Amino acid sequence: MRAIALILLCGLAWAKPAPLFQGDKLGGGRLSLKEALKPDRHLLLSFWATWCVGCIEELKTVTARLKEHPGMPLDVLTVNVDLPETTTDVKPTMRLYGFGFPVVLDPKHDIFSKYQADKSLPYSVLISPTGEVVQDFQGYSEQLFEKISQLKKP
Repeated sequence: MRAIALILLCGLAWAKPAPLFQGDKLGGGRLSLKEALKPDRHLLLSFWATWCVGCIEELKTVTARLKEHPGMPLDVLTVNVDLPETTTDVKPTMRLYGFGFPVVLDPKHDIFSKYQADKSLPYSVLISPTGEVVQDFQGYSEQLFEKISQLKKP
């Protein structure tokens, strides 16, 4: 019995908490990671830029998959990393592709730097309802959707 408890405790010790942040939302207001986390729902934190073709493809696929599976216990929060010169492109891009995800603006890459040192895109992080990193995804990958499709309510 003690061995099982020790194994469980060791497994919990390896859980990596998602770095906390707060940022300005597209359209006004502020949003924090803590506010975005919901009980019984995982969060896909997706870093993207308007000029990143892979990012747009990933967001289009996420949108389609969520429409196909409306009961999936997943919320999406995007963090746009366009530089100040191209931040004005964010709202028209969201409208063009019909993306309804909340967007936090990160033109100085303060949030992005907390999650990834090399700042390559697309980059997404799957976060548990308790704020722990389940898995991160470098580049556009169908693995992302395989992992998401395996989600069950905690």
